[in-house]
Amino acid sequence: MRICDRSLARSPEPRHHGGVDLDPSHLRSFLAIVRFGGYHRAAEALHLTQPAVSRHMRRLEAQLGAPLFARRGRGVELTPYGERAAVELSALLAAHDRALGRLRRDGAGAAPFVLGVIENLVDPVLPDLLAAVRAEIGERPLQLRVDRSFQLVERVARGEADATIVVDPADAPGALDLGPMTLRWWASPARAATVPLPEPLPLVAYDPPCGLRDRALRRLDELGLAHVITAESPHLTGVHAAVRNGLGYALLAAGGDGLRAVGHGPLATTIDARLWLLLATGQQALAAPLRAALRREMATDGVRQAAA
Repeated sequence: MRICDRSLARSPEPRHHGGVDLDPSHLRSFLAIVRFGGYHRAAEALHLTQPAVSRHMRRLEAQLGAPLFARRGRGVELTPYGERAAVELSALLAAHDRALGRLRRDGAGAAPFVLGVIENLVDPVLPDLLAAVRAEIGERPLQLRVDRSFQLVERVARGEADATIVVDPADAPGALDLGPMTLRWWASPARAATVPLPEPLPLVAYDPPCGLRDRALRRLDELGLAHVITAESPHLTGVHAAVRNGLGYALLAAGGDGLRAVGHGPLATTIDARLWLLLATGQQALAAPLRAALRREMATDGVRQAAA
């Protein structure tokens, strides 16, 4: 089998014959490659350069004494040893992050309760979510973190967030289904009125990795619509700006100034995406009030009206 990286072209001898101290940043790089399927996407997700991720892998393989990945086409796949390592090191890193999170909280006195939400929920339901959390935490300070799903999942795993609401929980343990969020196709007023749809369809999307981006691409494939990505952004404001200026169509939970929902043709059909709640250890009491807050909004068309 051909090897994809120089560091994998040999089976290095472990440098330590006694205790081995593994760097958590190296473990994060390894597990990100496993999760996202390659060095490039792992580097993007971790906000590192690809050479930095490669260096982490060379060091980790040297310490463990065996290659973790082998080449598969243009990508990589886990070796049998790598598969075992992924299970063991995932549990190790999770335990490390949970312990660190607890110690930080214990040493900080009244440390803030950190609530993470995806950007698409900020306008439709954030007031109810904040009220539900404040009712549970009393006088403890509340801190809001608005981010993308994969970042919020990692924050809970590292003990940096107490509760997060995401679209894509990946393989996070204990994820609770909160119900559906309605997605619609949005465009500038001129594009929203265009009949027929342009070919190929210009698509505005979040940077990968992104669950909404994946849903948009999958839906266009299901509809048989040829498409081309004309604009990308890591944040909702960038997606809105590109759509507002006529660069293409975007699949979102809610629009904004200068955006119109597409009301005709194959893009007029809405799509439901599941929302998931991730809770840190000891925060299970929040499951019921947060679920109730979201359901109240849905019952009164809070999310749906925000997208209409």
